[in-house]
Amino acid sequence: MNEQLHALVEHTMAQGVGARVFALRWKNRRIWIKQAVPAKQKGWHHLQRFLANITGIALLRPTVSPGGKEGLETEANTLRKLSEQGILVPDLVGVTEDWIAIGDNGGILQTRIEECIRAENHDAVTKLIDEAGKGLAQLHHAGVAHGAPLLRNLTIREDDKIGFIDFEEDPNARMPIIDAQARDILLFVFSIQREFKKRPELLRAGWRAYVDQAGFDAPQLVPLRKIVKVLRPVYLMLRPFRRWLGTDAINGLLAYRILRKSLNHE
Repeated sequence: MNEQLHALVEHTMAQGVGARVFALRWKNRRIWIKQAVPAKQKGWHHLQRFLANITGIALLRPTVSPGGKEGLETEANTLRKLSEQGILVPDLVGVTEDWIAIGDNGGILQTRIEECIRAENHDAVTKLIDEAGKGLAQLHHAGVAHGAPLLRNLTIREDDKIGFIDFEEDPNARMPIIDAQARDILLFVFSIQREFKKRPELLRAGWRAYVDQAGFDAPQLVPLRKIVKVLRPVYLMLRPFRRWLGTDAINGLLAYRILRKSLNHE
């Protein structure tokens, strides 16, 4: 650990930064400091674990970050592994027990898409979603899962290469890799639906790009088909009550419907 960097970070934190993650200038570039936080165990996570145990569906297991030093070490190790395999992730600038310093990984993909939508650049929007789907498939091809591949956790560089940030969760240690990757797919398509609910063609484009890159015979689609089949009774039960459901529940139903139709007509 560079002593000057350590002193700069500690001094900045002592002044009060008001955020868990904050940016600094270091050696003529922007870096990000990510502080350790306690584990985020909630009642919902206990329910998830219960459902996973009684249904035998591994991808339902909670993947909450262990927090503290362990959480930082988990993220640092994941970043090292993915970087060695050519995946665009932040480089590690420094690691301590209380924080890690990482390089900038490009702009946030969700923000770029929103800018293109406002500019009515529809071709660019479709291309960005397409690249996101391919990027997630390439990440899975490297033999890992992200844990939370939401559009806000995907980045895009000036050369349009897709990257990934925020590896706090570690699904790879809590379930078989194909289940963790199937869970990634669900979160990815849900993220597209939630952020761009009036553009269902974007969800279809992201899903299609993923499958085109990974292949319909990809092993991670096996547990995905299983969970889609298991959730069908829940979908049928909730569908008549759409007008009374919350926004996330409605988006979940819409994303589920598109996935199910696609998997049934592959």
